[in-house]
Amino acid sequence: MNRVALPALILAASLAAFGTTRAASPTPTASTPWAMSGTVRDTAGRPVVGVDVFADHTAYYDMNVVGKTDARGQYRLTLARHAGTWSAGAYLRLNVGGETFEVRLAPNVDVPFDGAKGAVRDFTLDPAKLPVGTVNTTVAHSNVELDYDTLSFTFTPDGPNILGSTASFTRPFVVGHGVRNVPIGRYHVSATQVRDGVKEQLLLSSTDERTFSTRVLAVFHDNHDRYGITMDLFLENAK
Repeated sequence: MNRVALPALILAASLAAFGTTRAASPTPTASTPWAMSGTVRDTAGRPVVGVDVFADHTAYYDMNVVGKTDARGQYRLTLARHAGTWSAGAYLRLNVGGETFEVRLAPNVDVPFDGAKGAVRDFTLDPAKLPVGTVNTTVAHSNVELDYDTLSFTFTPDGPNILGSTASFTRPFVVGHGVRNVPIGRYHVSATQVRDGVKEQLLLSSTDERTFSTRVLAVFHDNHDRYGITMDLFLENAK
């Protein structure tokens, strides 16, 4: 699978200004009373723009401050002057294939801090930890004949996926698991199996394209539940 640098990845996902190739500015190392500041970078050390960073008071309900990283990947939050400690967090919303996905980030130093002393909290966005999806399959009717040991799916991105790639790739079906850890995106999907020693093309439909075909358009959707991010495909033998 092709991987691209994170700034190109985010731009390819139609997130204007969410990434830059300029060198990162030095991160402030000294904390300021009643403030939290820092920088968000990718694993190559490049700044990431447009990340929402927040500080939550650990004692007071609904007392928080939210800011956004600038062109240098830096942010600064002014805290309410209430005694106690604060915790830090961040998230980045990515629009991929017409769907919005949220990437949560933890600070590199993930411990609460005294608001009166302030703190520097930096974050790192790791492409390897971007969300992935699971492909679930269902037979169209009881007469469908499948050989799950040889069943495989080919995914051709319809525009860059979350990794910024447009290269096709093939993944096997795993009984009890489906097809897991697929980069989120909008794909044209096809499926094959080997039955009685002969490789055959299957017909598919999806929740996004209901008509059965040898190549179907399908998109990952975030169910916001225990099923997570999934793509649902329906299979049928070719006539």
